[in-house]
Amino acid sequence: MVDEQTDPQGARGMTAEEKHDAECEFTRKLLCGMVQQAVEDLRSEKVFVSKQLNEHQERDRDTALHFIRSKAFQGICDVLSLPADKIKTKALKYESRD
Repeated sequence: MVDEQTDPQGARGMTAEEKHDAECEFTRKLLCGMVQQAVEDLRSEKVFVSKQLNEHQERDRDTALHFIRSKAFQGICDVLSLPADKIKTKALKYESRD
């Protein structure tokens, strides 16, 4: 028997397996998004009129740099079968702008 749930209106819900698969896909997309955002934060060359926005962008770069160099980044890439070294090389080539 398949573990299937229905909502109060009687519509077919997701099976436990479908729910698990959906949660895994959501987590994968979330983690991939984190990696992509870190790379984009390091690539950004925007210059704002606002000192505050420039400070926020610099903080985003610092955070992205810390993430890209972290063991967590390597672990995420390993779990998702992403090429950590290629991503890191691409991201860090933008880091040496100073």
